[in-house]
Amino acid sequence: MVPSDEPSRLQPTPGWAVDRAAADLYDVDDPGAIAERAWELVHESERLEDERHDEYDDPDQGGEG
Repeated sequence: MVPSDEPSRLQPTPGWAVDRAAADLYDVDDPGAIAERAWELVHESERLEDERHDEYDDPDQGGEG
């Protein structure tokens, strides 16, 4: 069973993430490891984007009120 945070096999890995993962793992020849790192970057980017939006929505955290 595939965990819910794992990428869908039908969804292509974003090119920017593959490029960055390949740069991060320049000494790794395993395409699977690069793809896994690329999805980690995608999830990290989504999480940071969500946090950025939350910052502006929560008055207790200095956001809009």
